[in-house]
Amino acid sequence: MRQNQNAKRSRGRGRRSSNMGQNNINRNTTFDSNGPEGRLRGNAQQLFEKYTALAHDAQASGERVLFEAHSQFADHYYRIHQSILANAEQRRLNEERSQRRRQDAKSESEDGKTENTSGETSSDEVVAEDNQAAEATSESETSEEATDIVAEAS
Repeated sequence: MRQNQNAKRSRGRGRRSSNMGQNNINRNTTFDSNGPEGRLRGNAQQLFEKYTALAHDAQASGERVLFEAHSQFADHYYRIHQSILANAEQRRLNEERSQRRRQDAKSESEDGKTENTSGETSSDEVVAEDNQAAEATSESETSEEATDIVAEAS
C-alpha cells in the first residue's frame, strides 16, 4: 500500500498555509461567541454592544455573577475591536508613506536629481525615521497592554 501518496494533501476544510502566523482580521470579520447565555454572532463591535447590553440587563435584575461574565465578554470584544482599529490605522499610515515615497522618487527622477546637495534631509531618511518611530510606538503600546492585562488578571 502507498501511504505517502497523499502526504501533501491537507486535512480538514480549506486550511490555507499561505498566511501562517498572520491573522487577517478586519472590521467585517464575523465571530461566533459561545457566551454564558448561548451563542452570539457578529463582528467585534456588535458583540461588544450585545454583551454590554446583556451585562446592563443582568445588573438591573441583580444577577452579579452573570453581570461579571457578560462584562468580561464585552471587554474581550472591546479589546479586539480596538486592535482592529489600530491595525487599520497603521495600514493606512504605511500606505500614505509608500505613496509619498513613490511620489518623491517620481519627482526626483523627473527633475534629474540623483543626490541631495542642499544638505537637507532626504525623503528616504524621513521615511526611515517615521518607520522607527512607529515601531517604537507599537512596541511600547504592546508592552503597556500586556502590563494592563496582567494587572487586571491579578
